[in-house]
Amino acid sequence: QVDVKWIQLWENGPKFAEYNVGVTDGKAESYGGYYAWGGSQDKVDDHNTSNTGTGDLTGTDDTATKLWGSKWRMPTQTELQGLIDNCDVAWTTVNDKTGRKFTGKGAYASNSVFLPAAGECYDGGFNGQGVGGRYWSSTPSGSSYAYFLSFLSGSQYMNDNYRYNGYSVRAVLAE
Repeated sequence: QVDVKWIQLWENGPKFAEYNVGVTDGKAESYGGYYAWGGSQDKVDDHNTSNTGTGDLTGTDDTATKLWGSKWRMPTQTELQGLIDNCDVAWTTVNDKTGRKFTGKGAYASNSVFLPAAGECYDGGFNGQGVGGRYWSSTPSGSSYAYFLSFLSGSQYMNDNYRYNGYSVRAVLAE
């Protein structure tokens, strides 16, 4: 089990980890690891390393649970969509790292989560670092795709892509 602070951004919403899975310095702006969907090895872009299940990732099939213990899990597609629907969103810089800051509204207006623009790991190389972010959900899309939160400086949206891509994971408390 890892001891990571969490942040809640809306009523009955998930409690997001302060930083990405794979971060070793405890900083929200650090990129952390790049994982295939449901994978636990960093920076792997092998077409055979992603989970092949057809349901939401749970238990030891979940990247966050595998690496951080049973207290944590990957967010669902709905929970990541909630960042877009329930928060004020801004492109900003934290300690020279660009990314998206999601800030709660109303009673949660003093709470925010920074997702660094870590880019992706694809075909053994990194693309888009400092330009955009891609964060896996635990929700599959068909038999070979899964949903993820994607963002650039001017937009954020849910998308789906091949599960073998190396994307970031921001865990939520498993409650």
